[in-house]
Amino acid sequence: MKNNCVEISVFGERNYRLFLDVIKQELDALRIIDINAVQAFILLNINESIVTVGDIITKGYYIGSNASYNIRKMNTSGYIQQIQSDYDRRAVFLKLTDNGFALCNKLDAVINKYASEFAPGTKGKIDLDQCALTLKKIEHFWKDLLARR
Repeated sequence: MKNNCVEISVFGERNYRLFLDVIKQELDALRIIDINAVQAFILLNINESIVTVGDIITKGYYIGSNASYNIRKMNTSGYIQQIQSDYDRRAVFLKLTDNGFALCNKLDAVINKYASEFAPGTKGKIDLDQCALTLKKIEHFWKDLLARR
C-alpha cells in the first residue's frame, strides 16, 4: 500500500496532466494551433496580473525548465506583451494582450462549465473549495519543512 503523501503527489501530477489534456482538446475544438496547452495554462494563471518571468516560475504558473521559450512563443503569437521596466532596463514585465484575454475568457467559460459538474448536489459531489484549501495546506507543510532544513 502506498503512503498517502506519495499517493497525493501522484494524483496531483496526474490531475495536472489531465487538465492540460482538457485544455488541449478545447484548443483543438476552437481550432487554435498557435499555442499549446501548457502556454494556455500559463495565460490562465497570469490573467489580469502583470508578472515577470521569475514570477511565472516562483508562483507555480509553469513547472519546467524552458519558461523563456514558452514566453517567447506566446509573445510571437500575440498572446502576451513584454513591457520594459522604467526603473530597471533588465526587468521585463509580461501582461496579456487583447488576444490573450479573449482566449482566457473562452477557456474560463469552458472550465467553469466543467467545474459546475463537481459542485455538491450534482453527480460529482466534490467540494472544490475544500479540496483546494486542503492542497494549499499540504503545499505549505512541504514548504515549511524545506525551510526548516
